[in-house]
Amino acid sequence: MALQYASVLSSDMLLTDIEAHMEWFGHVMRVAFFPADTPAETFEIPIALVAWCVDAAAKGEMDENAASQLHRLHDELADEATKCVRLAQEGTQMTLDTYNEVEHRLIAYIQQVRRLSEELAGSSMGLDPATGLRSVAGMKNEVARELDRRDRKGDPFCVCNLEIDAIPALMQQHGRKTMDEIYAHVGGMLMKSIRSFDDAYHLGRGEFVLSLKHIDILDACSVMDRIRDQISKAPVYLDGSFEPSYVTASFGVAEPVPGDKIDDIFNNAKRALKQAQHEGGNCVMNWKEQSALQQYAAEVTTFD
Repeated sequence: MALQYASVLSSDMLLTDIEAHMEWFGHVMRVAFFPADTPAETFEIPIALVAWCVDAAAKGEMDENAASQLHRLHDELADEATKCVRLAQEGTQMTLDTYNEVEHRLIAYIQQVRRLSEELAGSSMGLDPATGLRSVAGMKNEVARELDRRDRKGDPFCVCNLEIDAIPALMQQHGRKTMDEIYAHVGGMLMKSIRSFDDAYHLGRGEFVLSLKHIDILDACSVMDRIRDQISKAPVYLDGSFEPSYVTASFGVAEPVPGDKIDDIFNNAKRALKQAQHEGGNCVMNWKEQSALQQYAAEVTTFD
């Protein structure tokens, strides 16, 4: 039975949606692992909350970016689940990779619902007015969740700290309104380029942080270099001018190792960013710290 929501979104509604999706996920997994023993009736993904949010955003009653993100995550979750069930019905054995794709999308969707709940509860997880990205408030909590998931399940993730190049010179040349246009330009490109389950934050003054999930540092650097190139080639029209302007950005990427604390991963990403800026900017540098075990192994190899 479809869930019905009132005209005002409440935390109870969000909790109900999470419970409905968990029940739906359990059914999808039963179909995937035990297709012969599971009833063949359709069990469609719950859609009431997403429909409510999309409608509220269209009426200006909800942040459009938050509703769009929820909708996109929901569609990707439904697509991965449909693929999973289809493979099972075709007689293909379920693999861990297939399961992980569905689970990762479910976790990302639930995280977005929880963010809505935290905003309703009056938490400080607001949006940056210049870019529409999440602000620094709450960023550490989100990354801490990924760090905990890495420690428990081994899921890789990276943090990227990036900053628009030549910010002091740009601020001297342009007023605040124009600088906000530049921040919005870069923030918009980041949102278009990262995956739906990744997170982007604007720390202010043209500095951003990306939380890149289910990806190791080599792939993360490759993705960041592609985004760096896109930013450098994308024209931005400032103050209503018909003449295009261009900006570049420097990127620092870090991947946590066992034993890292939340501040370690941010500090390492910042160190990599400083390296990129020291190299002249408009480039990507990475910082991958060795774990205690790796350091010990290196010392043993050296003495041998």
